[in-house]
Amino acid sequence: MIYWFTGQPGHGKTTLAKALIAQLRRLGYAPHHIDGDDLRDITGNKDYTEEGRISNVQNAQSIARYLHHKNEVVVVSLVAPYRSMREELKTSVDTTEIYVHTEEIRGREENHVANYEAPLVNYIDIDTGATTIDEGVEIVLGLSPVPSKELKTLDKRKTLAVDFDGVIHKYSKGFQGLDNAYDPPMDGAREVLQRLKDKGYVLKIMSSRPALVIEEWLVKYDMADLFDTVSNSKFAATVYLDDRGFHFTNWDNVEERLAKHPKFAQ
Repeated sequence: MIYWFTGQPGHGKTTLAKALIAQLRRLGYAPHHIDGDDLRDITGNKDYTEEGRISNVQNAQSIARYLHHKNEVVVVSLVAPYRSMREELKTSVDTTEIYVHTEEIRGREENHVANYEAPLVNYIDIDTGATTIDEGVEIVLGLSPVPSKELKTLDKRKTLAVDFDGVIHKYSKGFQGLDNAYDPPMDGAREVLQRLKDKGYVLKIMSSRPALVIEEWLVKYDMADLFDTVSNSKFAATVYLDDRGFHFTNWDNVEERLAKHPKFAQ
């Protein structure tokens, strides 16, 4: 999904974009923000002629297309005054155009683009003079919602989150570097994991070790087909299998139990 905020300078594009990003983060996403002013600073483009504006929009669209191709959520706040460029993006990738405008005097009128072309079709209209920031975000997500993160990634049905080191990887010498998965699998790991998968369990690896190192190790030991995901971030699961696991139910006896835990007991 690409959310593209367009409109004259000072009308609230970036403010709304940042508020949308905050709400998307609450929903579990990690959206990327492409801001027109930031992009000009990065590229050194200080040309505000039509040619310079076209170049800035093209740069923003190229970045947005790339991130979209990687299945990322992208939020763009950019004047992008030329309708044909915005329409071309909307017809080629999944883009929501949000037209941000106001009749209020905001103090940046000298920066307005004389030949700005407002959208005509397939856009969300936000008058920031009559709409609060929260209302604007609600309108955008109401008319163009992102897919449910819970439905997409938090399916916990028979999902096992399995630690890597000391559970799958034998890890006999302890930590030897993040990129050094040096041991073969734990005895019985391949056979038991295969049976669990055959019974319908969804197997996912969660580890602090870089995912690529684990993925290469799985290929080496013919275990890549067992796992749906290798992640360095915690995800929802029915059960976590971890050699350092500590089962928590309440805080009543945590200190006593930790003192007796093999990892802390002297």
